[in-house]
Amino acid sequence: MMRKITLLFLILFGTIDALNIAQKYPSYKYVLSQLDIDQNYINNPDFVRFVVHNEDKFKRFYINSTKRGRRVIPIFRDMLARGGLSHLFIYMSMTESGFKANAKSSKQAAGMWQFMSATAQLYGLQVNRYVDQRYDPLASTNAAIRYIRTLYRKFGKWYLVMMAYNAGEGRIARSIKRAKSDSFEVLMDPKKQYIPFETRRYLQKIILLSMMGEHIVKSDSKEDKKIKQKIIGDKVFVNIYAGTNLMEFAKKLHMKLDKFFDMNPQLHDYIIPKDMFVLQVKIPRELFKRYKAIYKPPTTKEIFAANGYDKLIAHIVKEGDDVKSVAREYGVTPMDLIIINELSSPKLKKGTILMIPTTD
Repeated sequence: MMRKITLLFLILFGTIDALNIAQKYPSYKYVLSQLDIDQNYINNPDFVRFVVHNEDKFKRFYINSTKRGRRVIPIFRDMLARGGLSHLFIYMSMTESGFKANAKSSKQAAGMWQFMSATAQLYGLQVNRYVDQRYDPLASTNAAIRYIRTLYRKFGKWYLVMMAYNAGEGRIARSIKRAKSDSFEVLMDPKKQYIPFETRRYLQKIILLSMMGEHIVKSDSKEDKKIKQKIIGDKVFVNIYAGTNLMEFAKKLHMKLDKFFDMNPQLHDYIIPKDMFVLQVKIPRELFKRYKAIYKPPTTKEIFAANGYDKLIAHIVKEGDDVKSVAREYGVTPMDLIIINELSSPKLKKGTILMIPTTD
């Protein structure tokens, strides 16, 4: 009798948790449908346990990863869309590397998409003693898109693509053959173990981060506003460029001049000198939309049109590089580099990645 009561309690507890997860992350329907997963998976006991035990940890991981990757996330979204893929693959890159450009695993997978050397070269990346394009965010994303599309042509379902990306094509093909099914819930069964534990957790991480991220972006709840504030802060840094009159800038921003200077004690004059190229200043976050409306440096599109550029390539900053030297190396203007990369200073940190506008 006691065993029956305990079992009933566990079933009821799991059901309540599943309902809480569905209510907390209404985006689950969109996420699961995008990944070709049945929406009932939200009630799967193994997944419910995973969310309950790991939610707080992965919320912190989401916040830290988004902070780190906020410059590349919009670029990745655009590249994935142009490649015909769902933007949810951003969360696969997040799961792989936390958007650390220099990420390297114990198995020697590298970069934001964690390519092994052989796979990277198969999909057009250079990996040799002179260069390793796995660490190039643009080149590696293009390679990842090609690889993902190849996997989809082979397996035909997005969750199988993610499984194969993590565990390898051969292993997933053998798992499907052994299970006599390519059903998500069959392959993810923790008792049958058709696919490795690591791969099961990999899929669950991507699903949880996707539900979390899609919800936080759209939510206006106090909790989610606090998370977004942690990511971008209650004050934001914005770029202002050489020749800007700070009195006029503050006036157009509807900000008192003394408050502006109090917030930016590094400023000692009313005009940004030309030899500084660009300066990063702090403004209240609530004024950011107004800043975007009243202060418009050239857009990347306008820079491309004015200078005949037609593509972006990546440059990994070397010891001794600064904006002027990199601009000379590629035959572009320092200001174009600063605006496109949203730099706050002509000084560059070794190992960071610059987007370089160039021509064929």
